[in-house]
Amino acid sequence: MNAQLQNLHGDFKVILAQLSALAQSRGFRIYIVGGVVRDLLLRKNIFDLDCVVEGDAIALATSFAHDVRKEFKKHHAFGTATVYYDRHTIDFATARRETYSSWGVLPRVFPANLEEDLLRRDFTINAMAISLNKNDYGTLIDYYGGLADLRKGVIRVLHDKSFLDDPTRLLRAVRFCKRFSFAIEKNTALWAHEAVRKDALSFVHPHRLRDELILILKEPSPAGCIRKIDRLIGFSFIDKTLTLGEGDYRIMRRLAHTIDFYKKSFTHCRKLDEWVMYFAAVLHTLPIKRIKEVLRVFDFRKGDRVRVFSAKEYIFKVTRLAKPLKPHSVYRILNELSFETILFLYAYHTDARIRASIEYFFNTLAHVRLKVKGDDLQRLGVKPQTLYGTILKKLFDTTLDMHLSTKEEEMRRVRLIAKKIQSKRVRHT
Repeated sequence: MNAQLQNLHGDFKVILAQLSALAQSRGFRIYIVGGVVRDLLLRKNIFDLDCVVEGDAIALATSFAHDVRKEFKKHHAFGTATVYYDRHTIDFATARRETYSSWGVLPRVFPANLEEDLLRRDFTINAMAISLNKNDYGTLIDYYGGLADLRKGVIRVLHDKSFLDDPTRLLRAVRFCKRFSFAIEKNTALWAHEAVRKDALSFVHPHRLRDELILILKEPSPAGCIRKIDRLIGFSFIDKTLTLGEGDYRIMRRLAHTIDFYKKSFTHCRKLDEWVMYFAAVLHTLPIKRIKEVLRVFDFRKGDRVRVFSAKEYIFKVTRLAKPLKPHSVYRILNELSFETILFLYAYHTDARIRASIEYFFNTLAHVRLKVKGDDLQRLGVKPQTLYGTILKKLFDTTLDMHLSTKEEEMRRVRLIAKKIQSKRVRHT
């Protein structure tokens, strides 16, 4: 395992040496654990660290943060702390065991040793540790067969009540299966089906389910995860009536092509929150009132709620783009929507005219900005100022329709627009 540690980024090698020395000076034992160890064994890049301390993790993190002059946060309830080290985060946790008073609730925690700490984890591949202690630095600690399961490519829980203790592990099992192209071990699959039959996910707070869903939808090619959830668990934990059919998966396949098309064709446009579009694809068959209720119960952020329910709301509204429209009308239909919503609609609809209008919006309309401002109208002597908004809106529509590209062209046009609006106002007074 020392070979894997030697292959770490230079920053991490320095950090690990500092942590090792600091823990030794305080009489603590320290280990890196969990997904970090798994990814080191899989030779994947490491960006953050998770450390378990047999001792006082908060005290160790506080001392480390002060020594390296970095920001940190303490979480006394769980005996944890986080240090923000430049581009990395380093999480510290006191070794602990957990007890669950009922299914799906957060556990009570008690100080423990490393072996007990690893036993509480979700899967064997995430229940390994590497010692950072002087006497066995770099040694892999694998009490539960995680390395063998990693080599065999299987997802295995550590005991038969694992999915009942924490039903979100059902979703995590799917995520890791698809990420690593692993299979769920036979007994683990039986225990997963048992937890599903007992409707275990209904005992989990919606906020925790939301966080797991977002992580799944952020995976590469999330449609595969969605199909796996559909087969293993179903989506009744989101809504009792929610089912997915092959038509929904066709939309997701088109969505994947749409995202690739956007990235290649519209490099000047902003980066997407792709998970929002996939969640819209999961929910779009529900009535819009029910979609809003799901988003409220799961407490998604306001901006995410708007993007998801707008995808449903505009499925039929956007069909107006199939008709011949002036550029400013295309702009008015699409500009109030997020790029994620627009691209979902592009994937949903196969009508070539609708798609052409959306492509035209991204290529030509989305980033048009007026060069003429209110100060220019003031210098022209346009009165009253209450007309400025009306004049500039009309100028913007004209700029789109006539493809005006310079300020001089806009100024010539704005004089005509202002004169016409002012004279009309005079006639009506």
